[in-house]
Amino acid sequence: MDIKKLIVKNKAMKNKKENVKDASVKPSVLGIDEIEAEFKENPSIIKESTSPKEPKVKKQSAEAPKKEGEEHTEGVREPSNTSVMERLSPRGFMLSMFSLNNKKQTASYCRYIDHLKKERAKTVEHEPERFAVSADKGLSWKNVGERIDDGFTNLTKRGSTKTIGRILWTNIMTFFNLLCFAVAGCLIYTAIAIDGSAWANMFFMVVILANISIGIIQEIKAKLTIERLSLISAQKVRTIREGVEYKLSPDDLVLDDVIVLTTGNQVPADCILLEGVMEANESLLTGESNPIAKKVGDKVLGGSFIVSGTVRLRVDAVGKANYIQTLAQGASKYNRPKSELLSSLKLIIRAIGFILVILGTVLIIRTGDNLGWDFTNSDMVTKTAGAIIGMIPAGMFLLTSMALAVGVINLAKSNTLVQELYCIEMLARVDVLCLDKTGTITDGTMKVADVVEIKNSTDYTVKEIISSMLFALEDNNQTSVALGEYFSRDCIVKATDVVPFSSARKFSAVSFAGIGTFFLGAPEFVLKDMNERVDEKIGRFASQGYRVLCLAHSKTVMKDGDLPAANGITPVALITIQDHVRKEAPETIKWFYDNGVDIKIISGDNPITVSEVAKRAGVKDADKFISLEGMTVADVRSFAKEYTVFGRVTPEQKLILVKELKNSGRTVAMTGDGVNDILALREADCSIAMATGSEAARNVSHLVLLDSNFSSMPRVVIEGRRVVNNVQKSSSLFLFKTLFTIMLVLFAIFQKDTLYIFEPKNMYMLEFLIIGMPCFFLALEMNSARIKGKFIFNVIKNSFSGAVVVVFNILLLYVFENLNLLGVNQDNFLTLCIFCTTITGFMMLFKLVQPLNVYRGILISVVVVLLVFSVFYLGGFFGLVALNEYNVLLLIIIAQACYPMVAFINNSLAKVNLTTQFK
Repeated sequence: MDIKKLIVKNKAMKNKKENVKDASVKPSVLGIDEIEAEFKENPSIIKESTSPKEPKVKKQSAEAPKKEGEEHTEGVREPSNTSVMERLSPRGFMLSMFSLNNKKQTASYCRYIDHLKKERAKTVEHEPERFAVSADKGLSWKNVGERIDDGFTNLTKRGSTKTIGRILWTNIMTFFNLLCFAVAGCLIYTAIAIDGSAWANMFFMVVILANISIGIIQEIKAKLTIERLSLISAQKVRTIREGVEYKLSPDDLVLDDVIVLTTGNQVPADCILLEGVMEANESLLTGESNPIAKKVGDKVLGGSFIVSGTVRLRVDAVGKANYIQTLAQGASKYNRPKSELLSSLKLIIRAIGFILVILGTVLIIRTGDNLGWDFTNSDMVTKTAGAIIGMIPAGMFLLTSMALAVGVINLAKSNTLVQELYCIEMLARVDVLCLDKTGTITDGTMKVADVVEIKNSTDYTVKEIISSMLFALEDNNQTSVALGEYFSRDCIVKATDVVPFSSARKFSAVSFAGIGTFFLGAPEFVLKDMNERVDEKIGRFASQGYRVLCLAHSKTVMKDGDLPAANGITPVALITIQDHVRKEAPETIKWFYDNGVDIKIISGDNPITVSEVAKRAGVKDADKFISLEGMTVADVRSFAKEYTVFGRVTPEQKLILVKELKNSGRTVAMTGDGVNDILALREADCSIAMATGSEAARNVSHLVLLDSNFSSMPRVVIEGRRVVNNVQKSSSLFLFKTLFTIMLVLFAIFQKDTLYIFEPKNMYMLEFLIIGMPCFFLALEMNSARIKGKFIFNVIKNSFSGAVVVVFNILLLYVFENLNLLGVNQDNFLTLCIFCTTITGFMMLFKLVQPLNVYRGILISVVVVLLVFSVFYLGGFFGLVALNEYNVLLLIIIAQACYPMVAFINNSLAKVNLTTQFK
């Protein structure tokens, strides 16, 4: 069946082509059963596409809404024995399709929706019918089916991981890989047309292909791990359909769906506020951090998050029609960490690439001149190929990706979601850790310890007032939960107006007709003028480590959220709340101190209370605390390095503190779980969110602790150290080969009638046994040693010393040969050079693995055994020939001198102070 006929009747298609404008003629969509049957019988009719397009629309009057109670008898077929979850989609696609266990069904769904969108865009021009929905009932299942049929779903391409295609492209289509493929092509031609022995020089491609394969496999494995954990940690959206509340994935939402959001939730799509009062923070979209009050009828942008309030919204745009999609999804992503490892490797690769192009071109010209441009001479290709392949640090970048990918997988086993590979490195480098008290040092659970009544001039008890306030506010934060458990939530007095709690305001307010307005929040924000008796009580409770809330009253009733004058507010009662310190917090904090990381506590609570909690958790200098209430930007900056505990901190002040610490040269990590932490999390070098925290906090963080366990952080640091230390060692070996090859190429260029000495096969022992195999196992080794020095300097220092020793030994042999002191031919001279290179490489490897442990000892032993086996049984393959006793004695002397020479140059370079910062 033709796919166009499958979607639209022939008559409608014909009228469209003939440009017949007849309002009575409408495209008639085939029945559900027909489409479903055709799709099952011939799934190939639907072609995959990863970028679905919205239908072209034009305005058309919407049909009148169905009367309440009217039965829906047309549209989606809903068998009576089908569950509500199964009726979510007219195709039988269920919510479970978004699990990793249903990849085929998910792919089919995506192709199906994409196909429908494209066909509707071609054949039907209409604006979607907007359904009149109520905040209580939402859409009917018939409406949902129509939306899915028309492609108006919120299914969008999101996520931070690369696509499979992107992983393949970035691992294969690199400059060095393409150069290796070109060299391989030339060697194949030489082996076929000139010299059959040139096939031996092709074996270097095994290293290239192995590195590419390992990099691709590990990146894909890490990608699947990230996606699986992201799926597990993803928050569902409370959606109302036919009067029943369901928890759905944001991808399952359709146009005109009614959703319920509360404080800390991120808005999944552009919406219209139907019911309730809220404040939205649109900083991820606009950069403005001030909360924006929203009322019924106002538009709420997808990507913003709710600072306060519980509301019901109607989805006004889906998919690519959302405002956030016009920003290329940048607003919903976290900031990419500024990795020293990544920037250093890129700098090295670019420098080598530039040098390789220049030297390679000059060497080709010089080799051609020396050989008279005789293309029948195999040396023309093999010697040049040896130089080019030798200058390429094959696998250095891919090995780094592999090490990071293994880190992602290892951390996943510890319930840690890594949203960016290089953030593992950043946390390993931090020297300041900024902690939020609630949810980090404490476990987020609270309980009301005591209620101290001051003066209640109303006819209602404190319990009745707070119970009515909680009922009206509908907040779900931990403080509200603790208050609800103690006071309950009952509509004893009906509220007339509410102002939800926000971290910037630090209080909530509720008005009751004929009674006035009650405030509940931080005492210093609720009461402008506290008497001495109240102030003394607050100070005493705070010094005991309690959070103190003040219930205050004003006889004035709010109108449209306008708060009463501060001078008419009087205290009614004080409520003390106790936080529960995580049992693992003291041990974790001690670990960070032992590893050179300073701790800063940043909280919106009373600084005395925070200080007491910090002392219980083992934070050093916890008595150095300050309240930032009312502080200017300049004040906050000046106090950033002076104090350890900061209280009454606004979201903007958290951002300033992190910025100031970074400006002073510190590497800053920030933990948080609430919407008030968002700005600081985005600014930090490495941001860590708790899974139990707000959705918005998780979306902007580099790491998410899925078990919300603070003790998981040392494991992340150790994993980062493993990556950086091991990559540093491996990169030194890769760069060692590159540097000595560049030096020898320069020698060949400037020395008349001299060809580059090595063919690709001559370096196989070095590339496979000294660099390739050991680097692979070193990259996987556990290594928790503290990171010292700059990555790029350490790599260059270690590799440069070995390269200099290799060139010195080969030049020494070159002098001996020219003076006829060796008594050997060209093949013996080449064998001596191969041995000198391999021995020096082994000495470098031996120095890098110090101090030896069981793992490294076994690795070195295996390398020695393989080297001996290769020399005696595979020598001919590598271009080795037999040496006389005099030459063997010379090699022994060179071998004994290699290690001291490498160590001496290393120690000399270590005295050089490199202060340049590589960004």
